[in-house]
Amino acid sequence: MAQRNVTLRRIGAMSAFRVGLAFSVVGLIAWLLAVCLLWFGLEQAGIVDQVNSLITDVGSDVTVTFGMVLSATALVGAVTAILATILCPILALIYNATVELFGGLYLRLSSL
Repeated sequence: MAQRNVTLRRIGAMSAFRVGLAFSVVGLIAWLLAVCLLWFGLEQAGIVDQVNSLITDVGSDVTVTFGMVLSATALVGAVTAILATILCPILALIYNATVELFGGLYLRLSSL
């Protein structure tokens, strides 16, 4: 089994941005799917109707709907995805600056 030591000395900011964007989009889609599945599960269990009746009993005329929940979820997910995408190249630049001081990340690659 052959082994090779490699040092990771630099991460390109644009490369980190692209990978961060891809992960953020996939994470946003997973987030939206998870909330949809949770909504339908709660709706089948009757919890959504109980929450709406509780809100009505308190004195409000607002009802919690799927569209309202999905809109709020999409907004929170989009803000999180944008912040994560922006953070990736910043972290790459911080890593590159740290490598200048202390050296890189040492990896041992082996083939099977």
